[in-house]
Amino acid sequence: MADVQALFDKYDENKDGSISAEELLNVVREMELPWTNKLVSAMIRERQVNAKGVMDLNDFTKVVKSLEEIKKSLRNPEETQEAMVAAFNKIDKNGDGFLSHDELREGLSTVVGMELSAATIAELVRVADANSDGQVDVKEFVQMVTSFF
Repeated sequence: MADVQALFDKYDENKDGSISAEELLNVVREMELPWTNKLVSAMIRERQVNAKGVMDLNDFTKVVKSLEEIKKSLRNPEETQEAMVAAFNKIDKNGDGFLSHDELREGLSTVVGMELSAATIAELVRVADANSDGQVDVKEFVQMVTSFF
């Protein structure tokens, strides 16, 4: 926790006690993760605790933990593929081989720690759903996740 506090303090450039999208992007760059401004802004939007579009230390800690897991998984692509399939299977509660909107929202919250709005989930499904069946299969899920990197 002390390391996260130090990281928070380092990147809270204006010392306002919060991390903005621009400040978080600097953290992502330092971690050498290939994420875009748009994705970082979406993370902030989903985690923001106020209308200013910033996150506090508690939310920052969760995001850093997720980023560290992502960085770790990127070191071994084969392991990453296996992990994504395992994550898909864990999220697919009814075992039908597809992720519904509800399964995806609950799964991302439980497995990844990201609380996403219904609108964001609908957009993820729309983008990921290559065959336009309204659901995300394992291939579409893996493609969606890997497209972030």
